[in-house]
Amino acid sequence: MMSIIDKVFKKVINDKDIFNSPFDRDQKNFIPVLFEGSEWKNLSKLFKDRNRQKFFEIIDMKVEDIIKQEKNAKNWRLERIKELRQRAELLKRAFDKKPYLFKKIFETIDWYGLVECKLPSMDDYGKVIERYDFSIVFQFFCDKIRRANFPQNQALTKILEYINELFKWDISSEEVAYFIRKIESLKKCWEVLE
Repeated sequence: MMSIIDKVFKKVINDKDIFNSPFDRDQKNFIPVLFEGSEWKNLSKLFKDRNRQKFFEIIDMKVEDIIKQEKNAKNWRLERIKELRQRAELLKRAFDKKPYLFKKIFETIDWYGLVECKLPSMDDYGKVIERYDFSIVFQFFCDKIRRANFPQNQALTKILEYINELFKWDISSEEVAYFIRKIESLKKCWEVLE
């Protein structure tokens, strides 16, 4: 059975208001993800069934599709597409070399590709959570949300909801503070296969 913190962790890590594919301001679009939704679930099933050939086939086809879509990509976006191709190769290597870790990734994240965290450094937020009652924490977050620009303000709003949820379950302020301080490092979940 999952602990409350584990459940909130899974919600946070899959919240696209907090972690999402990088946004290309020039093209006013996100960098495509390699796999999400049913494609990611299908890949997970192939991994569990140890169907290596089909697993590799699907990854190669997806990369080809992205390359076709992005054939006119330039500069920053072109670099991100190259990184996506490298991530696809990591998936193929992990099939044989890191099966336990790969299994955990399939259980944890709902999509796979390049990821960007929309939060600021959360160390000060953790200190406030650790030292003060929730009413002060709430005021601190509201002030920071008011001063932040989009999408950071949206990500902070979501984090405040998750903090409230943790406090409702009587999770200690020290545990919540530690969790909040480490949120931005969760970006590594998508990079752990490197």
